[in-house]
Amino acid sequence: MSQFTGGTFGNYSRLWLILTGVILLGVGAVMAVTLGGIPYAGGAMLGTGGLMALVGIILIVVGLIVGNNAKKSDQILQTGIPGTASITGLTQTGVYLNENPQINMNLLIMLPGEVPYAASHKEFVPLMLLGRLSTGAPLSVRVDQMDRSKIVVDWSGTGFAAATAAPAVAAGGYPSAAQSNESLSQVQAALAGSGAAAAKPFATADQGNYTVEQLRAWLRQNGLQATAHVDKLEDTGKIVGDDRLYTMEMTLNIPGQAPQKLPSSAAMVPVAVSHKVFQGMNVPVRYAAENHDLLMVEWDKI
Repeated sequence: MSQFTGGTFGNYSRLWLILTGVILLGVGAVMAVTLGGIPYAGGAMLGTGGLMALVGIILIVVGLIVGNNAKKSDQILQTGIPGTASITGLTQTGVYLNENPQINMNLLIMLPGEVPYAASHKEFVPLMLLGRLSTGAPLSVRVDQMDRSKIVVDWSGTGFAAATAAPAVAAGGYPSAAQSNESLSQVQAALAGSGAAAAKPFATADQGNYTVEQLRAWLRQNGLQATAHVDKLEDTGKIVGDDRLYTMEMTLNIPGQAPQKLPSSAAMVPVAVSHKVFQGMNVPVRYAAENHDLLMVEWDKI
C-alpha cells in the first residue's frame, strides 16, 4: 500500500476514460461514414454515430482533466508542506470507483509553526483503508505551499495503529477547561452507538505539533474572549472520566462582527457543571483570531 497515493485513482481513471473515449470516437466515426448512406436507415446511423463520437470526445476531455488533477496531487505530495490532519467529520459522496467510495473529509490541518485550521478534502479511498479513517489517529498530509486549501493525504506516511493513548477533546473546537486525561479510544468508545459526531484531537505530539493541553494553554493565554449561543444541545448519556458527552451546535458572537454559525460537534462538559448546561444558553469562550473554529468553552466560568 506504500505505493498508493492520492493520484492513483485519478491516473487509473484517466487511462480508462481516454481509452473508452477513443473507442467510442472511432466506432462512432466509422458508423457515421460507412452506414450513414444506407437508404432509410442512413440518417439514424449517422445520428447514432455522431452521438457516440461526441460522447467519446467528452470522455477524452474529462480524462485529460482528471489526469491533470492527479498530476497536481502527485506534485503536492512531492513538494508540499508536511503536516498532520485530525478527522473532524466523514461523509460519503455516493460516488464509487471500482467499488471504492469517494469520501468527503472534514479535517483540522496542523502545520509546523502555524495555527491549526479547518479544511475539507474529497478523495477516493480503497476499501482496505476505510477502517484507518475511523481510528482517530491523525493522517499525514502534504499541503500546497501557495494554497493551504489544496491538501493531499500521504498514505505512505500514515500509520495504521490507533492512537489509543492520544488525549482527546470535543470535536468542533470545544475543549473542556478541566484537566482531562481521557484517551481518544475512551471517547470513541463512549461515542459508539450514540449518534454523536466523532471526537477528534486538536493536535498530537507527532512532528512537534501542539498537544491538547498545550493548545488549551495557548488559547487561555492568546485566545480572544467572546460568547457563544448554544443553538442545539443533545445529551448522549455517556460519561468519559470526569466529563459528560454532548452534541452541540453553537453560534459564535464576537463584538462588532456578525454571528458565526459553528458546525455541529461533540462536546465534553465537566460533570460538575453539566447540570447548568441547557439549550439556548450563552457561554464564555476563547477563540483564535486567525481561526474562529478553534475555540474552547470556559466551563469553569459558568
